[in-house]
Amino acid sequence: MSSPFRFRIASVNLLNYIEPPLASYEYDAIYTQAQWQQKQQWLQQFIEQQQPDIIGFQEVFSCEALQQQLLALGYPFFVVVQQPELVSDYIYHKPVVALASRYEVTSCAALTADPALLSAAGLAGLHFSRLPLRATIQLPAFGALDCCVVHLKSKRPQLDLTLLPEVDNSSLHAAFGSWASTVQRGTEAHLLIHALCQRRQQQRLPLVLMGDLNDTLSEASPLAILTEAGELWQQQANANGLEASGWNPVRLHDALALANQQQASPGVVRPATHYYGSSGSVLDYILLSDEFAGQHPACRADVLSYHTVDKHLVRPDYSLDAYSSDHAPVLIECQFVRP
Repeated sequence: MSSPFRFRIASVNLLNYIEPPLASYEYDAIYTQAQWQQKQQWLQQFIEQQQPDIIGFQEVFSCEALQQQLLALGYPFFVVVQQPELVSDYIYHKPVVALASRYEVTSCAALTADPALLSAAGLAGLHFSRLPLRATIQLPAFGALDCCVVHLKSKRPQLDLTLLPEVDNSSLHAAFGSWASTVQRGTEAHLLIHALCQRRQQQRLPLVLMGDLNDTLSEASPLAILTEAGELWQQQANANGLEASGWNPVRLHDALALANQQQASPGVVRPATHYYGSSGSVLDYILLSDEFAGQHPACRADVLSYHTVDKHLVRPDYSLDAYSSDHAPVLIECQFVRP
């Protein structure tokens, strides 16, 4: 009797994956060939040790170089939905997200902001700081799976000081810029879940959302809508009597919570995925739909494990990790249980 099909999914922030002689943000931010090789070797080592089947990437500048590296490592499918922005000569801004898979990617598209929704909210003209990527992957036994890779707006103050007549209160301006970033990030989360709900109603596919959210998913977070939207939709369904008509809302569950449900012991305590000085925070997540949620009637795969790969952050070896990433990849393993 064959073993149940298992598959692994990882989210990896690559921190300025850019091939020399190109530069990220500043004219002198260029890797030497030795530094570039070290960065590629770190990624190769992660992949060879962890063996993910699907990988969502953030902070990619050199898309073709990443595609070629991954092809050599056994990932024939690689997709992006936009390119980084060339601002002058060899200097690039605005890195993009990407997805690589060992299994066939049957479709791919960018998730865009709904202009009608933005207009109704008085936010016409706002858009994603980085376009989210949605790819459909055909897995053995499991079937079609929607994977969404995101990199939401950072906490870096969003304020163009050149537009101000004078800059005489930098602390106050910085506070306002930080609030602007929070508003952008929270709005992106709402736009994202709205687009995913629309997709769910159209295609009714299981969903994995992964990436650098640049914030926690606590109840007080502006990103809480990502895990609360399903309950809001369920309340609306119940109020309108839609259960019998095939209502199928997106409910997203934290992969760590789902993995802990499979453990007899209390389970994994989530390590930080990013450090600012000595202070750690969790910014990188994998969220999954009801099809991965334990005893839910729609469950088709269990989340067996959740792992944060953080050695390069907490016990770095300079010879291996100097040009790795300032984020810890997160990795899950799932097992198919029923069609």
